[in-house]
Amino acid sequence: MLQKEEIDQYRGMLFSIAYNMLGMVSDAEDMVQETYASWMESDKSHVKNVKFYLIRTISNKCISHLRKLKKERVNYIGTWLPEPVQSALDPAEEDPKNRLSIGFLYLLEKLTPIERAVMILREAFDLPYTDISEIFKITQDQCRQYFHRAKKKLLLEKSRFTVDAGEHEKILREFLDACLSGNLEKIIGLLRDDVTAYADGGGNAPAILMPLSGKSDVVKLLTGSAKRGPAYDKMDFLSINGLSGAAFYHQHDGKSPDALIAIDIGEDAKIANIYYLVNPEKLRHLS
Repeated sequence: MLQKEEIDQYRGMLFSIAYNMLGMVSDAEDMVQETYASWMESDKSHVKNVKFYLIRTISNKCISHLRKLKKERVNYIGTWLPEPVQSALDPAEEDPKNRLSIGFLYLLEKLTPIERAVMILREAFDLPYTDISEIFKITQDQCRQYFHRAKKKLLLEKSRFTVDAGEHEKILREFLDACLSGNLEKIIGLLRDDVTAYADGGGNAPAILMPLSGKSDVVKLLTGSAKRGPAYDKMDFLSINGLSGAAFYHQHDGKSPDALIAIDIGEDAKIANIYYLVNPEKLRHLS
């Protein structure tokens, strides 16, 4: 009989499934603990595949929990953005597909819980429809319908799951250097015409309440924020959700950042989306 210590090999995978489903670190950790508790209390005599059992358990728990979270997020102050998670420093330590970007997780909010679950298990974890149908007690045809419906909502291509991390970091650094130096021409050149800026203060920190779209308006926001925004003592680059993010600190010895900037880049190597997180509740676990 496998005990808790013997199934710890699946903890990283279970956390990734839960985090990609929920977009929240603490909630994902709770789902992992509940899955472990279910395993310890269950009759294991009928379990033929432990890994599959754990995936099925946590996936169904996450669907139920996500339904509750989506109702709560309706009353969220401003734009709700996923809680960032710090990635392994060594890319070899984790599969990049298993940790979706801030932007992609935000995009997944358009989906219903079951569509999101099918999409994540199929695309990020390469589970076959036979397994997914058994996990959710639906037919394989229903699985395919949920998957294609999700792709249609997201206008999704396979390439959206894989990003060139090196190119992404290069553009992020160029963007921040241009913003900090006030190089307006460089900022304009790095942005797509339809660029959108999102900010999440959660009512706990100043931030725009609605997404702002269009190069002209976003440039005005960036240049205005640089003049009026708070001064930060330190900036550092962290590996966030598998890609580089810029963390800003009010104090040099600050343990958690006071602000985080992440970006999406398009196929044209220009910035398509900018994410600015200043809600301290979503940054406290970063270091």
